[in-house]
Amino acid sequence: MAKVPDYKLLPELSTDITQTCPIEITSGKFAGIVYRYGKISFDETSNGELNVHMEIETIKAPEGFDQNSNHFTQVVGEIFTKIVEEQVESEQVDLEDDVHQDPVDNAWTRDIITKWKQ
Repeated sequence: MAKVPDYKLLPELSTDITQTCPIEITSGKFAGIVYRYGKISFDETSNGELNVHMEIETIKAPEGFDQNSNHFTQVVGEIFTKIVEEQVESEQVDLEDDVHQDPVDNAWTRDIITKWKQ
């Protein structure tokens, strides 16, 4: 995994308990951009690789910012991975139970980020 930029959670911007906590990237090329994760789903390819699909809602970004650029998508994916790894290491998330939730509900992702910001 590439170096994950610094970031901070902004729970004060959370207006709806069904949404994930907004995150501000505080270092690197995307410093100052604020976003939140939307629906995140996983699927396995025929050769056993896991693909992650995530919707990103940009809350604050400079004029003309392309949230669909490969570099930005990679960065927010790395941040998500770091958040998940920290939750698993701190034993706040049980992947055996939580990952099998309905991906449309997205409760697993919301729970991870909600628990992480506490």
